[in-house]
Amino acid sequence: MNDWQVQAALAGGITLDAMFRRAFSLYADRTAVSWDGGRRSYAELGDRAWRLANALHGLGYRRGDTIAVLSETRPEYIECYAAMAALGITVATLNVRLHPAELAACLRKSKPAGLLVSDTLAPAAQKLQAEAPGIRHWIAFGEAPGFDDYEHLLSASHPADPPRVAQGGDIHNILFTSGTTGQPKGALISQQAAATRGLRLAQWFGLTERDGFIGWLPLFHCGGDESLYATFWTGGIYATFQRADVAQMFELIERDRLSWTLLLPGVITNFLDHPARGAHDLSSLRFFIGYANMMPQVVARLTEACHTDFYDAFGQSESSYLLAHRRSGPGEMPSLRKLPSPLMEVRIVDDDMNDVPVGVPGECVVRGPTVMSGYLDDEAANADVFKGGWLHTGDLLRWETDGTLTFVDRKKYLIKTGGENVYPAEVEAVISRHPAIQEACVFGVPDAHWGETIKAVLVLQAGQTATREEIVAWCRERLAGYKRPRYLQFVRSEELPRSTTGKLQRHELARFPLGEDQRVD
Repeated sequence: MNDWQVQAALAGGITLDAMFRRAFSLYADRTAVSWDGGRRSYAELGDRAWRLANALHGLGYRRGDTIAVLSETRPEYIECYAAMAALGITVATLNVRLHPAELAACLRKSKPAGLLVSDTLAPAAQKLQAEAPGIRHWIAFGEAPGFDDYEHLLSASHPADPPRVAQGGDIHNILFTSGTTGQPKGALISQQAAATRGLRLAQWFGLTERDGFIGWLPLFHCGGDESLYATFWTGGIYATFQRADVAQMFELIERDRLSWTLLLPGVITNFLDHPARGAHDLSSLRFFIGYANMMPQVVARLTEACHTDFYDAFGQSESSYLLAHRRSGPGEMPSLRKLPSPLMEVRIVDDDMNDVPVGVPGECVVRGPTVMSGYLDDEAANADVFKGGWLHTGDLLRWETDGTLTFVDRKKYLIKTGGENVYPAEVEAVISRHPAIQEACVFGVPDAHWGETIKAVLVLQAGQTATREEIVAWCRERLAGYKRPRYLQFVRSEELPRSTTGKLQRHELARFPLGEDQRVD
């Protein structure tokens, strides 16, 4: 490639840094971020972000470095995203709900040179210091003994615009998502992909300066960060919540006239049924996004009660949470047929990458500008997920005659509980290490609160005994809370349904009776 071709390629690549710079300038006097304790304008947020960028640069961080963030959703997280986008630094986003052993695995894989953490999570981060000897600076939002103070770092810095060094292909963040082996896989999202994801959302949902996002979703999830980018493209408000506190959501919706959010299983029922909902003016709400296939009747009740639309979405961290969707109006029972979203090419294929006919289930594969740049340090996984030059979603869908898509099943038995992804193999591996367990099979079952929850069917070793309480304690020590089974059933090995090759038939197991006597805490 000639020099001019290289320069032309660089000039054609949008950056997330450009989005933040535009927002800080164009919407300077508007409220950018709000929280229970206050608000910041775009200009104020930009001032703090550039102070952070210059402070990090002064500490020796440069384009191509990685810095990890372990925090709930709060304004400082947004400042980190803006500052590091300007410097071309990758943000390794750490899921605050992961078990310490899982967090340590993410640090070993991403090899960050610095870590920023909220004061509430600083004790957990401190326990990880031995696992990350390459981290030079440990910085805390708020007071935390043994950590550098974030506010002091900003006050000692200066707010001059950082030089423009970022490029579209620079990796903006690493979104960790569990793989089928149970080990965290880091999806690498470029600045260009991140910026385009936000622009697509803003365009498709018709966002304007009058819109505000209810940001209870974590910024280490695509649902949180893509919604942030969409908000900043259009000059709206991003309201941050450190937890899914529905009563607090009502207060900020009324105060800041917030208009949209994702409502996932667990939160959606709390939002709908909370006794304080009727005491607040929620008339600014325009629409919700979520998974209507998990609880369609709840969605219909929600939209009728709040006089809003609902977008039934399909997507993933690797490609964007908006691959396909369908709108339903107030009180309507949502259709599960979804419209493919703009700027993404979608195919439904068999295992040999042949397109399947209309009405026949196949794997959904996609390509387009929002697709990830690959998994971090995982050549085998990358070869598999990009087979044939398309991103393989791992989900089974089918085309309908009108060009819409219908979700059929999870190709790899992915469980979605309360908006979190859980792969059965990970849970099975943990339970199977218990000395009394011969075999474990894990799968999703319907749940009125979370949409889907986890059941484990267990076979004991000959001559061994174990109680449900012992298995629960074993899992609690080794798994994040949302990955622990909520139902346990002991069976004899001969009761397990198997194929002719000996493989467990999970769909048959899912037909086993689900009794309250199997429920565990």
